[in-house]
Amino acid sequence: MLEALEADSNANEEYDMRIVAADGVTGTALADGRMKVRTAERGEFRCSPVGSAMWVALRVNDGFLELAASSLADAWQTDEGKVRTAMNAWAERLMDAGLLKAAA
Repeated sequence: MLEALEADSNANEEYDMRIVAADGVTGTALADGRMKVRTAERGEFRCSPVGSAMWVALRVNDGFLELAASSLADAWQTDEGKVRTAMNAWAERLMDAGLLKAAA
């Protein structure tokens, strides 16, 4: 599913697919670095600090997973490809759970 959502990593090309929070989903940062994600239909979920960073990066980068992965890789001083792979898996799990969706 995420293969269709991945944008080209070429910085000169337009990123036209976005991943956003599903309707009615809210996130609250917790003092311990985790995040509480809530939805009326599915209840409450907690993200690890890494998942929380991914959630915030995705939101700050307007839903563009490639840009979010790049910003996290820079912040964490690690390989962008590894972060993108981890974010793809994370986003797919949250999409399957109904917490994230492809933007219209």
